[in-house]
Amino acid sequence: MKILFTLSALGHGGGERVVSVLSNELVRQGHEVEILLHYDREVWFDIDPRIKITSEEKEMGKNNILSHLIFKRKYVKNNNFDVVISFLAQFNMIAIVSLFGLKTPLIVADRNDPRHVPSNKLVRFARDFLYRFADGVVLQTKANQAYFSKKVQQNSTVIYNPIDLGDATGIGLTAQKSKRMVSVARLMRQKNQDMMLEAFYKFSQNHPDYRLTVYGEGVYRPNLEQKIAELGLGQSVELPGGIKDVPNHIKDAEFFVLSSDYEGMPNALIEAMCVGLPVISTAVSGATDLVIPEENGLLVDCNDTEALASAMEKMASDGELRKKMAQNALKLADELTLDKITAQWLKYIKEVIK
Repeated sequence: MKILFTLSALGHGGGERVVSVLSNELVRQGHEVEILLHYDREVWFDIDPRIKITSEEKEMGKNNILSHLIFKRKYVKNNNFDVVISFLAQFNMIAIVSLFGLKTPLIVADRNDPRHVPSNKLVRFARDFLYRFADGVVLQTKANQAYFSKKVQQNSTVIYNPIDLGDATGIGLTAQKSKRMVSVARLMRQKNQDMMLEAFYKFSQNHPDYRLTVYGEGVYRPNLEQKIAELGLGQSVELPGGIKDVPNHIKDAEFFVLSSDYEGMPNALIEAMCVGLPVISTAVSGATDLVIPEENGLLVDCNDTEALASAMEKMASDGELRKKMAQNALKLADELTLDKITAQWLKYIKEVIK
């Protein structure tokens, strides 16, 4: 099968990670895969050299929406793909308009909570309308699927994100632990790291020996650096930026924290659980599918600083609970193996093509 993935870029986001691992696995299985990017930016992930990567912006030498629509349409018409798979809502809309009327099937994959992303209501309305014209829609949770119209629901499926940590699976169970908690997320308002810092400040009054490390990069860094300074947490909170080898950076932590206001299916949460860390998360889409309270982690209400601080306290004070949760969290790795998730994708692709 000849498959084209198209999306904004291959930076270090969750959707981009899924495209990278799926593409690599599909090529390994003998399929022909290409990736068409909207922007000309650095490729963050390791991509199999057999996969052709094309940047529309680089090829055109310009970046306006009409040029992108025309380029994408010509590219698909001239390359005889069996299916086009688009990731991320804004670029899904572009793909639907660009490829409208072509015989090549188009599947769009929505990677966030559709109630919040895109943030503009008119754009969300346009997205909801345009998804009716896609040949298939892949969503990350049943809750997100239920948001859309009956027509879109009938034409959609739910596929979780794959995880492939290799030898790093479960390394958190045997690693020598440090008195620290970790988080991995883009530094942006959606992730509500402000609340995490406030909760950690309350927690640290009784646990001054603990550190918090937040891996990730983003436009919200100056705000968080100011917040850290205001709370006097400069010696106990780190913002080291984005990292590639996440498992080995987080394996020695006692637990993982996610404080988002909304999510689609948080890759960082999945990764932490498959490393073998107990987790604390706000009760957002995806987390409520993965976390069984008191079994493999803890859930708190969104924007509830007191509840998050209490959850941190509970994790830090009960080593046996952490150990039980870590062992149960690791079970997720068997459910989300790359071969199982790739098989689900291939099954759905074949259904759409037929």
